[in-house]
Amino acid sequence: MVLNLLMGNRIVELKERVHSFVENRGPILPSTVAQEFRSTTLFISALLSELVTEKKVKLTRAKIGGSPLYYAPHQAEKLADLLRGHIGDKHKEALDLLKEKDVLRDRDLLPFERIALRELGDFAKPVRLVIQDTEEIFWKWYLFPDEEAKSMIASMLEDIYSPESKKKKPVVNESKVQAAIEEAEKNILQKPTEIGGIDIKKKQIAQTRLVKKSPEKEEVIKVKAKRIKSKKVKKKEIEIDLNIDEHFEKIVIKFLQKKKIKVLDKTTIKKEREMNYIVSLPSAAGELRYFVKARKKKKLNEGDLLLAFTEGQDKKLATIVISNAEVSKKARNFMAKSLPGLTYIKLE
Repeated sequence: MVLNLLMGNRIVELKERVHSFVENRGPILPSTVAQEFRSTTLFISALLSELVTEKKVKLTRAKIGGSPLYYAPHQAEKLADLLRGHIGDKHKEALDLLKEKDVLRDRDLLPFERIALRELGDFAKPVRLVIQDTEEIFWKWYLFPDEEAKSMIASMLEDIYSPESKKKKPVVNESKVQAAIEEAEKNILQKPTEIGGIDIKKKQIAQTRLVKKSPEKEEVIKVKAKRIKSKKVKKKEIEIDLNIDEHFEKIVIKFLQKKKIKVLDKTTIKKEREMNYIVSLPSAAGELRYFVKARKKKKLNEGDLLLAFTEGQDKKLATIVISNAEVSKKARNFMAKSLPGLTYIKLE
């Protein structure tokens, strides 16, 4: 039924309609969108995932009944009220504290608050700094203006590191707290901060760095922080390996050439991450045409495969998916049972 609905150019039209629906009704669950368009939650979730990739909509880390909420950027202020009832009591305490204070210094928090904020990525935006060989983490309320947050953090840093404050360099001695936090940081501290930099205009300046973290890459931005007047501060440059393969398309082309597959047409969906090809394969019966979806991703689910298959059906061509991704057993079973003729090739 879904495939018949999306024949021709209907898939593009449907995605646009889903986008418009989210902009008008979000934040919203994928099941609600699926009900509106009389489609499956799986397929609608795949379309929503595409919209997230295209940065047209966003999704929450917190879930309701196992599903995230999808929303347009202008609907962010609604998230706290919608999700507050779906988090634990300790998380609510941390959320309310951050909302009240706007900016919190990680080292000044109680252990449960530090861990909770690492799990509240929808509302707590981490700002990581290295100053005088000391790492500092601040948490910004997601709706608090960036410029005001920069000013607050600058003021806090000035107070902490100024010699007049007579404060010693902060050191964490609680081994149990540290162990708990390190465990939490392994998988939780992933969301990027929206702050682009901090500029403390004082007499002497030492270079430090603000790190924006994301699931796909780490980006380093130089910022400025005040230096203690009477002491020399050793400049410390933090080199971050971006760990991004910028040659995915070249690898795909090399693979196609190795297999003597001729590229007839190419469309770039997202540079170095997703490309569509129309190709010609040699065979005993002559040249055969295929639709090829090349996608760089950690994992492919049933929705990803269904979308690629549907695009091939739209072009009346058999589909080949080429990726570096892992495909779950569930997705492979779905492919075998429901996506006849689809071929998956994993790049090593």
